[in-house]
Amino acid sequence: FDCAIWSMCLGVHMWDASVGKADEEGYDFSALELKPDHENRPLWVCPNGRIFLETFSTLYKQAYDFLIAIAEPVCRPECMHEYILTPHSLYAAVSVGLETTTILSVLNRLSKTRLPSDIEDFIRESTLNYGKVKLVLQKNKFFVESAHPEVLRTLLKDSTVQRARVMAAGGSGSGA
Repeated sequence: FDCAIWSMCLGVHMWDASVGKADEEGYDFSALELKPDHENRPLWVCPNGRIFLETFSTLYKQAYDFLIAIAEPVCRPECMHEYILTPHSLYAAVSVGLETTTILSVLNRLSKTRLPSDIEDFIRESTLNYGKVKLVLQKNKFFVESAHPEVLRTLLKDSTVQRARVMAAGGSGSGA
């Protein structure tokens, strides 16, 4: 496995130890601490949302199926696949029944390193609001419904939502 070829495939410049930092296009993940049994785990979960899957791992098939459900593929050469977590991929994951805690638990179980806290936060932020708002069609008009007042307040801060808001006949705003 040639790291230089892999880095060219990704369009990423290699870490230059003589300089002591990554160049402007590269990333330095040398601070990620490996778990004691890292050789038995197939994933590298990086703080920038990129996930690398070793195709030669005995857990490849399970990890592959999981990653397809939660992340978008970026590059899949023979030995190492790259995926990226996005809000859309995580939304799709929860829309098919995966829960936030399950995503975090499985990623942690398959990862060679401890999950970066930024990634944990990103996954929580991208998945915890799923299902809190419904767009309902009634008498040829769309209405937003939610049992969570804080979510409705957040939506009403958006200028597009404010302009589309329809006040109830009483004018109290509670029927929007």
